[in-house]
Formats: sequence, structure tokens, C-alpha cells
Amino acid sequence: MSKRAWLPALAVSISLLAAACSSSSKSAGTAAGSSGTAAGSSASTAAATASKGTIVVASPECAHCLAMALLPGQVSGYDVKFEALGTLTDLTASLASGAINVAQIDYTGLVSFLSKGIPLVAISGEVNGGSDFVVAPKVAVAANDWTGLKNLIMSEKAAGHPMQIASEFGTVQDIELRLQLPKYGIDPNSDVDFVNVPYQGMAQALNSGSVEAAIPVQPFAAQITLGGFAKHFAFPYDQAAGNLTNVVVVTKSYLASHPDAVAAIAAGMLKLVPYLKTSAGQSAWAAAVEKYTSLPANAVTTALAQLTPDINMPFTQVEAVATAMYNQKLIAAPIPTSELSGDIDYQPLATASGQSPMTFGASS
Repeated sequence: MSKRAWLPALAVSISLLAAACSSSSKSAGTAAGSSGTAAGSSASTAAATASKGTIVVASPECAHCLAMALLPGQVSGYDVKFEALGTLTDLTASLASGAINVAQIDYTGLVSFLSKGIPLVAISGEVNGGSDFVVAPKVAVAANDWTGLKNLIMSEKAAGHPMQIASEFGTVQDIELRLQLPKYGIDPNSDVDFVNVPYQGMAQALNSGSVEAAIPVQPFAAQITLGGFAKHFAFPYDQAAGNLTNVVVVTKSYLASHPDAVAAIAAGMLKLVPYLKTSAGQSAWAAAVEKYTSLPANAVTTALAQLTPDINMPFTQVEAVATAMYNQKLIAAPIPTSELSGDIDYQPLATASGQSPMTFGASS
């Protein structure tokens, strides 16, 4: 049986966010200075015409997340600044304090916060995909040969040394793989051993032979496959949560006190996501990733090819993430459907687009 552990950064972030949200909120209209405007954006033009104040948007420094660096150029009427923050702790504490107003996190982070009663609300999808189930070069199975992989796993289990899979516990990638394995007759809790390894350590774990497989996120997956530490086996999306990855959130107090700013962000996301699918958008996105991560161009190209810009927040898939997290004891209690649906607000996207909330994944 695999050992279970919370991600330390997420645990600290929840504590900080809970403490900040329980105290009186600072003014959300005044925010900390930006660490820089993204490559390819036209934030200076937006700033010149701004008349309603400042909105600070932040994301972690990952390939998916840095698409948000291009948002300032897509929002009208506000001076929108972007910050890339190195840790989830920094990001969530800044969100709660009002130093930033809009944050991009992942769906497992959202569920974790909601399970603790943190007053966040999701307002938009952003970028999905980017999970890559890889196996060590010595593992003699072809890509997508699940029958071959299952046979190998059962053979290793019978021999008394179950396959070791590196996974950063509690992440989207961790949940996706745990949901996918049973579809091919592999019990993630008894047929294999999941080993809690941060993304940054997965290449070394594969190289040393301490694990035979891993489930990294981009751009770590690109570095692992391009470096020859492992080979691609499958994308773990054939399960109830699909390829959900990232979501855009605000605090409920900010939504209540700054509805016009949230509306402007939703309208900007409706422009940003299609832009990310164009050649110009891909180039600007790649430039932002290279700027903030210093990754080589080939790793960035490989990473972005596996990412799917998506404005939608399919409720049934979010619910599948929450259910899986409870089943894996990552949250203490199940989140009722009524409560979860109350923390995902489809109305800003619906209003900005003139479409029904169900267009963006709301349940009927």
C-alpha cells in the first residue's frame, strides 16, 4: 500500500490562506507591483487606456500557468499587471491578502482549498493537458500497450517487487493516473507502489533506477523525455476527470466587491484562450515560458505541443477530481455537489460571451 502525504507547499498555503481570509480583507483595488509584463502582450496599451483601476493577475512558473502572462494584453478598461510567483504558498497568501486579485491554480488545489472552507470561487478554465505517463528506457513495453504494461506489473508484483511509480501526491497528474490505471485492470493501491517524488526529482529517480515509471507535468516531462531518462507511454486522460488541469480563481470577497473587474477578466479569458491556439499566441506563450523558466526552446516546444487551451470548467469532471481526492484520503470529507457547484461561477463567462452557463460546463 502506498504511503499518502500532503504536498507541503499546499498544506502551508491552505493555512496562510485560511488565516488571511478570516481577517479583514485589504483593499483589492491596490496591489503589489508587477514582476514584469509578459512577452507578446500589449499591457502598456491597456494601461494607457485604463480608467477603472488596477488588477493584478498571478500564476506559478510552469508551462501551463505562464499562459496567464499574456492576459494583460487581452483585458480592456483596467491596468492589468502579471506576476509569476515561485511557490503556491506565495501565490495563495498573496491572493488572500489582496496583493494579487486573480490567481491561476490547478483543480486539485481548488478542491483542497474548498475542502477547508476557503472562500475561493473558480471563474474560468485556462489550459488543460500536459500530463505524461513515462516509463524508464529499460521497461520493454511500447507506447499505449496497456496489456503489455499490465502483464509486466503483475509479474513484478508476483515476484515481490511491485513497480515503483514516481508521482507528486495530490497533484492533478497523481489523480489522473490513479483514475486511469483501473480502466486497464491495474489497482493503483495494491498492484503498484506510488512513490511521492516532486516533479523536479523525477528525472533523477528514473536515472537512478529507484522508480520504473513517473507521471510528471510539463515542462518537466519534456526535460525527462528529451534527456533520455524515460520514454512516453501514455497520456492519462481516459478517465472521468479527463485532462483537466488549470483554473482561474478569485476570492469570494473580491467577486462581491469588484464584479466589474471580474467581468473584465472573464472577457479577457474569452480572448486569451483562442489566442493561445494561434501561431502568434503560441510564439508569445513560448517566449513567456522561456523568459520566466529559462527552459531551452526545444523543451518549451515539446511542452506546449501537449497543452490544450480550454475556457471550459466541465462540472462533472471537477466533481470526479473531488471524488478521487476523497477516495485517496487527500481531503477529509466528500464535498457535496451543491457545495462544489456553488464554488464554480460560470456567470462571468456566460455574461461576457452572451451564451448559456451550460456552454462552459455548468450542470443543468
